[in-house]
Amino acid sequence: MHFGIFCSVIDNYGDAGVTWRLARQLRDDFGQDVTLWIDDPYTLAAFAPEVHPEKEVQQCGKLTLRRWHRPRPTASDHESLERIDVALEAFGCGLGEPWLETLAGRRPPPCWIHLEHLTPEPWAEGIHGLPSPHPRLPLTAWFFVPGFTPRTGGLLRERLLLETRDRFQRDPEAIGRFLARLGHAESIDSRRITLFCYADAELGAFLDWLAHEPLTTTIFVPPGQPRQALARTGLELDAKILTPPGAPQVRFVPLPMLPQDDFDRLLWSSNFNWVRGEDSFVRAQWSARPFLWHPYRQERNAHLLKLDAFLDHYLADAPETLDDAISRLFRRSNRGEETPQDWDGLWQRCDLWQAHCYRWSQRLALQEDLCTRLLDFVARNAIK
Repeated sequence: MHFGIFCSVIDNYGDAGVTWRLARQLRDDFGQDVTLWIDDPYTLAAFAPEVHPEKEVQQCGKLTLRRWHRPRPTASDHESLERIDVALEAFGCGLGEPWLETLAGRRPPPCWIHLEHLTPEPWAEGIHGLPSPHPRLPLTAWFFVPGFTPRTGGLLRERLLLETRDRFQRDPEAIGRFLARLGHAESIDSRRITLFCYADAELGAFLDWLAHEPLTTTIFVPPGQPRQALARTGLELDAKILTPPGAPQVRFVPLPMLPQDDFDRLLWSSNFNWVRGEDSFVRAQWSARPFLWHPYRQERNAHLLKLDAFLDHYLADAPETLDDAISRLFRRSNRGEETPQDWDGLWQRCDLWQAHCYRWSQRLALQEDLCTRLLDFVARNAIK
């Protein structure tokens, strides 16, 4: 089967990150041919060093990467569209009429799937799998909604991901080699935190808690929005390690954008991960480490409803004392209302929290992954 995936980069790295993971897994775990059309390959190249963003077309094994000229397909695009069996439109990126007309001219037309954003909300089960006929063309779009229950599209999880994670986390020497490759071997003896928040994250209480913590702490900070969030507190992180005034035990370490596999290793190596959006949110859960999630801020505080829905899943079997502490930190942090005491109270339960995170990742892994569900969905419901 040949998948055509379409991605438009709006902001940040999330949409490109999810579609690149999806394309790679379809290729690597399932042997599928994949063509990924993306309108901003430079964003993709920031974390995919094998990508040459100046090229119109490039080949990565059975994965073809094409620059997406959105108004209408080029002659070369037409040739590729003739080969695809599934057209997957990611996150409402909007296939224009010239593209849809080309797909509709195929006999039979390819399966057309709308890949929606991940949501933990209950409505995902009602929308997932529904058809939406085009009003004019002989095409039907099928909604595919990633989520946390068996009646949704599931979560991206490579076939050997958890096995690889467990082997890595049980090997201190492997962690040390990875940190040394990043240029920070000395951090092996400290508490390690990855800060991958949005620019509007309120970091004041977090920084106050760290300043009064006796533990030596290394905070890894990728470029972009996490550093903007730090700058709002008066901490300007550039290319050098930063130790904040009055807190010599705390070190902010700037990192470049990492390839996706190394970003996974960074999360696996950390004691705590502050993540955002969708891609890093899911990878933090597969890391089986304590984490804080900031969903993408939406109008009328719709992101807070999404947060509450996730906590209903995540804390369903958590001990009551842990449930209360996590709920308090997640909710207050996303409102900018948490205190250093919220951080301290939860960190005092870090062993309990760590055990819960591992159980949660194992519980999620009992479900089929997104790619498996996608292939099954196409076989059962779409191609007829």
